[in-house]
Order: sequence, then structure tokens, then C-alpha cells
Amino acid sequence: MKEEQNEFRGSNFRFWDSLSENEKAEQIMKSKSKIGVHSEIGKLRKVFLHSPGQEVELMTPRNASELLYNDIIYYKNIVAGHAQLKSVLSLVSTVLEVSECLEEVLEISQAREQLLDQILAFQGCPELKTELQSFSSSDLVQTLLTGVTLKRNSLESWLSSKTFSLVPLPNMYFMRDTSMVVGNRVIASRMASSVRYAESLIMRTIYEYHPELKGHGLLLDAAYGEVDPKFTIEGGDILVISEDLLLVGISERTTPKAVDALVNALIRARAEDGNQEPFNVLCVILPRERSTIHLDMIFTVANKEQAVVYSPYVLGRERARVVRIRVKPDGDKKFKEVEDLILGLRSVGVRMDPIPCGGDEPLHQQREQWNSGANLFSFAPGKVISYIHEHTLRACESAGFKIMSAKDVIKHPTLLQSNYPLIVTVEGSELSRGGGGPRCMTCPVLRDSV
Repeated sequence: MKEEQNEFRGSNFRFWDSLSENEKAEQIMKSKSKIGVHSEIGKLRKVFLHSPGQEVELMTPRNASELLYNDIIYYKNIVAGHAQLKSVLSLVSTVLEVSECLEEVLEISQAREQLLDQILAFQGCPELKTELQSFSSSDLVQTLLTGVTLKRNSLESWLSSKTFSLVPLPNMYFMRDTSMVVGNRVIASRMASSVRYAESLIMRTIYEYHPELKGHGLLLDAAYGEVDPKFTIEGGDILVISEDLLLVGISERTTPKAVDALVNALIRARAEDGNQEPFNVLCVILPRERSTIHLDMIFTVANKEQAVVYSPYVLGRERARVVRIRVKPDGDKKFKEVEDLILGLRSVGVRMDPIPCGGDEPLHQQREQWNSGANLFSFAPGKVISYIHEHTLRACESAGFKIMSAKDVIKHPTLLQSNYPLIVTVEGSELSRGGGGPRCMTCPVLRDSV
């Protein structure tokens, strides 16, 4: 056992895979995992954030759409809004900054070699490796985030329409999509857009090598392997309701083939954990629209029995199709279409009262959903972070929530200790133009049980 720990101390994943079944069972019984997410609302202990930097300033009107933005955004405003989010989360949890964790991991030669090989091979610029290997870890982090400009030192490169050999990562602050923790294991995402693929590789490397992220290995390793357009999965489409229930969006970013693989991975992981209980997955078939790229753009959990929803696609005439998958411990699966998401939840014993994003007026619903009004992040049961959306917040007040600004909470942290449901508002008018809300910008790593 000691030899194995020494051999694999650099890689959390390979260490876990090296254990015998008995040793894995022993590790599980001792609860040595440093990661764990078993619900959407358990008290937050660790969360990943990436504070947006100069990579955001590299967008132009010409390349914004290619980089998945609706428009170029004003850097100082998104930095200010994101700083509010970070300040609030720092009051209630340990915030792990991606750039800091990556810098630490790049000090491990095996991790550095592995990450550079993967990223440069995908970007088609392996010739950069010698130069990048010589960088300090801090300089390499900055280079991976801001990219490398294409050198015009050949006819081919001089005539190329490309600006970068290594593409910058302006979407990095949307932490939710590139990886996720489900239970005590990691999903390394396969991104639908190639411009975000390097982000997933970075997060996979951090989870694999950072000592504070030791868990029970990989649940699904979708970041590695051959590119298959029918196999993509992103974290905005995965909601962990309980140990025995997942909500999954089938969207332009997450495919049925990937969900099938996820279900099979859950069967294997639960068997490894000795979990003999059946489980359920509710699959929501989302419309292919810019405003509904992920499930968490129309549905997020705010409390034990309350969720903020975009009513037209959850309850209205245009409601999304929902397929329930019941899975027995032996792997047997039963598929059934249910009437809507709220009734689908009730069919598996979960009550969830909907709070309408935008209130009851269709005009307000559409406008506020477009600006991520349904995309809220829970840091404890009944404690939620939201953008400032007048009609959504009014609906939340009617449902029993008290509204406080991030500025007030940062000045008076004791306000967070209230016993009543609470929504903390951050200024997100510019952040939302990037295409996401507070849940999109956060990747929880460790939560308490509910």
C-alpha cells in the first residue's frame, strides 16, 4: 500500500485506480474524500472560481460570436461584478481560484507535461512546447489563459486567417461547464465547442494533481479520447438533487449518448461504493436556442422545496419534454416520459414549488430569462446568489425570500446568519452579457449533506 501511495502520489486518479476493491472500500468507509457534492443546496465548503482577467479583453466584434459571446463586454464592469460574487462566497466557504491552483499543479513535472501535450496537440501547435516548458508556472498560467499570437514567419502563417496559435480562454470564468463533482467523483467534461476544450483539460489536470481535491477518482472522463460530436457533456446541464436523483438537460451542449455513458458510470460507481439503492435521472429535452444552452438557464434550486423556473419551458404550453430513467442496482433501466419537470420530480418523491423567473408577465419572463434570471446559485438551503432582476426578485419575495445586496452583506457578514430564506444580489448587467449567471460562474467542490 505504501509503495502504491508513493508511486501515485502525484495523481489522485491513478492513486484511486491503483487500490484494490478492499482498499477502496476502506477509503470510502473512512470518508477521506476531500470533495463531495450530493445536492444543489448543501452548505457550501469549497468552490472553484476564476476571476476574469486579460483574456476577456482579447475579444473583438469579429471573434466574439466564435468565442461564444453575444457581444464584447466591458472588462472593468465584469471584474467588479465578479469581485462581489467572490467576496460573498469567501464569507461562507473556501474559494479555490483556478489560476492559483493551476500554478501549484504546474510545479509537478508530470502534470505540466501531460497538460501541455494535450492542449498543444488539440490546438495543432506542438512546436510551442519547448518554449512553453521553459516558462515559470505563473507565466505559463497566464499564457494558457491569454493564448499565443500566431507568428507570421512562413507563407502559410502569413496568409492564415487565424490570430492565435494557442487560443485564449475568455469563457474560463464560467466554471460550471468544464468539470463537475457528482458525489465524491469528478466528471471531466467534453465541451461542445472546441474553443472551450482547453478549459476542460485544465480543470481535469487540477483535479488529478491538486492535493486538496483527492476524491474517489473519475466518474466520467469525457475530456480525453476521440472527438465525437454525438458525445458532449457540460456541467450547466447537470443538477444534483440528491444522492439518488439527477436532473440532466439534453441540449445543444449535452447529448443523449453522453447521458447514457453518465448513467452507466453511475451504476459502476454506486456498485463500487456498495450502494444497493435504485436511482433516477430526469432528462429535460431543451429547445435549441441561445437562451437555453443549459438546463440551469431555465431551472435552479433555491431551497429544499423551491426552485426558480422559466415557466414557459417548465410548465407552459411550450414546456420541454421530460424522460424519467429509473435504474435498478443491477443496471436494469426503465424509460418513461412524464408530463413536465415538476410532476416528474413528484413522481420520484421530490416536491419542488416553482418560483417564476420574471414573474407572471410573459414579456418580463422572456427578458429576465435571457439575462440569466433563472440561473441562481445556492450556498446553503434557502441562501441564494442572484443577479438583480426586478420581477424575478419580486416573485422570490412573494415566496418568502428576503433580498439583500452583496454590498450590504460584505459590509455586514452577520446578515448571512439569518434563519429566513435569503437572496444576495450581485451586479450582473455586464456579466450576464457573457451568457451566464451565478450558477454558471461557480463550480462547487464540497458541500455538507442536507
